Amino acid sequence: MRVRPIYRLASLLLCVGAFFVASPAMAKACETLATGSSQIVFSGWSGPKLRVFVHKPQTAGANSRILFVMHGVNRDGDRYRDEWRDLADKHDLIIVVPTFGRADFPTTDSYNFGNILDKDGRKNPQAKWSFSAIEPLFDNIVCRIAGNQKGYALYGHSAGGQFVHRYVAFANAPRLESAVAANSGWYTMPDDGAFPYGWGGNVAGLVSAEKALQRRLTILLGTEDIDRNDPNLRINEQADKQGLTRFERGHGFLAAARKLAGRNMPLGWKIAYAPGIAHDNGGIAPFAIPHLLSSATRTSTPDAVDAGKTAIANLGLRKDITAAMATIVELERDWAIQRLIELTEIPAPPFEETARGLAFARMLREIGGLDVKIDEVGNVIARRKGSGAGSAVMVAAHLDTVFAKDVDVTVKRNGDRFTAPGIGDNSRGLVSLLLVAKALARHNIGTERDILLVGTVGEEGTGALRGMRHIFAQAGHGIGSVIAIDGGEMGRLIDTAVGSNRYRVKFTGPGGHSYGAFGTVNPHHATARAIARFLDRAEPVAASGTKATYSVASLAGGLGINVIPTDSAFEIDLRSSDANRLSALDSILRSAIDATLTNENAGKEQGQLLAVEIKDLGKRPAGTNVIGSPLVAHAEAALSYLGIEPSRNASSTDANLPMSLGIPSITISRGGISERSHSADEYWIAKDQHLGPQAALLIGLLEARVANEERVQK
Repeated sequence: MRVRPIYRLASLLLCVGAFFVASPAMAKACETLATGSSQIVFSGWSGPKLRVFVHKPQTAGANSRILFVMHGVNRDGDRYRDEWRDLADKHDLIIVVPTFGRADFPTTDSYNFGNILDKDGRKNPQAKWSFSAIEPLFDNIVCRIAGNQKGYALYGHSAGGQFVHRYVAFANAPRLESAVAANSGWYTMPDDGAFPYGWGGNVAGLVSAEKALQRRLTILLGTEDIDRNDPNLRINEQADKQGLTRFERGHGFLAAARKLAGRNMPLGWKIAYAPGIAHDNGGIAPFAIPHLLSSATRTSTPDAVDAGKTAIANLGLRKDITAAMATIVELERDWAIQRLIELTEIPAPPFEETARGLAFARMLREIGGLDVKIDEVGNVIARRKGSGAGSAVMVAAHLDTVFAKDVDVTVKRNGDRFTAPGIGDNSRGLVSLLLVAKALARHNIGTERDILLVGTVGEEGTGALRGMRHIFAQAGHGIGSVIAIDGGEMGRLIDTAVGSNRYRVKFTGPGGHSYGAFGTVNPHHATARAIARFLDRAEPVAASGTKATYSVASLAGGLGINVIPTDSAFEIDLRSSDANRLSALDSILRSAIDATLTNENAGKEQGQLLAVEIKDLGKRPAGTNVIGSPLVAHAEAALSYLGIEPSRNASSTDANLPMSLGIPSITISRGGISERSHSADEYWIAKDQHLGPQAALLIGLLEARVANEERVQK
């Protein structure tokens, strides 16, 4: 962000003591800021003197991030500073808490509302706004630490959150880089309503809507900040239009911003969640960190794209690699088909992959040049040694299918069409791995980094990625990138992991006669109320932003029409590629169950208490790649080289686990045409099937770096 010259000049003049109009108080503004927690007095603006509580970590330097923390309604800046102290030390943040005391700022108008209007509704001079203290205080802090900072972050909780979201909307803040408004009680909505409930009336036009909406603002909501009886929660007709709780009102605020932005204005605002947190600054503060500090983008960088294109062009000049590509086409005719049929006809449901794993390991050993082993959980791991150091490149396909052991998996062939349960998902993925290994071995293509060719267990269903979990639980796994092979559409490049949490929830009670035992806790009633509570609160989470879904998938329990059931159960599936949203849905579900249990037991008139059990049916972590990473750029370049237009997508595959750990990971197609996956009439068509293993070969070589420089003769 460009720094306005006037602020640079003001800092310089303050630091050298040459600002001839400076008051004695301003002359002291460049005193060195003490390390640790301290308090200063700031008077370098047109408003009253401010007590400022600060914390400077031992590690702080000229480039440490400056974070303004805005206090709540109690004006207790020291508490807010102290609640941020450990986070400041951990993340090298200089915490600055300007305190707007009641003596000079007695009302919400003078602090939370920015002091924009006086008591008669007329505009105050902008220099008198409480907002106007922030930029000169930033200069003062930069001066005190002899810093190089060009901008700052802004955070506020409760009343401080109200200050922050209005600051974003109305303040002339050229150096604001990111802002988080946490658990605001209510909002000045981006509509034409009169201030303070809207942007209209006397405040209209102070900052353009386009400029305000482009600023980086995160509305951070505690999923448990739902107390309608909180004495500090404003309750009136205008506030209640935004929602009945702070949680609901945050969603209403962002919905109004999206409506104003429409299709023509970029929107830098978003919602994030603090799962399990109520109205608690200390509890919610850690969840603000990534939104205050992160500048990561999922936009491809020109440098990464160009590097990928150059690297793939260089590979295309090598005669050994072009020969390997031709070998894949040759082997697809018979060699690959024989192995596809053999692997498909070995049943391999989750937890029963042993026989297929042994066959796959044998096929890898027959190729030669590989160190093949089967680990403790059944993963087949073949290492192809590189010539140098560095992390290994994993190319993986899963061994298991969704089908039970007694399902007929005999392959039926009709020309180029092969029909059998699991033949595409993922027997063909395993064959693609074999083709890559065979092509590398036949042409003796060396790499600098090791390549691991891995058949994993437990990718499907209740397997819950157990194979990948085991591999990456090893402290010395040494894997730097992952290319999973799964899926049938060649252009589909999965760079985002859709996470899922699945549960079986079971309420149990004493049961009894529907009439005679009336007043006994009823598990079915509890199930109904728990689901209803969850749905009411989950709906706004899924309504906008990164896709998040929930589905109550099954219901069970009950003995008869005239019997109060002894048990009632439901299964539920939660999904999102955003780990924060998935965690929020999970927290809301557990809260709904806990509240239901408490309320049902409080209302019982006879009998024993209701109990509940939550059984974990499997979790898959969510995750994302930065698109500018070399792996994604390499995949895009390789697919384009093969004449395939890449399309980035989100899905749930073996790549979820490493991606969630920050390891660059993607999933690409297995080649050919796969249809009717997860059904008894699943089939695979051998059409352009060579493109899948060719893509895996090229991406793997780009990642592992070819060791020699032999090239095609021109």
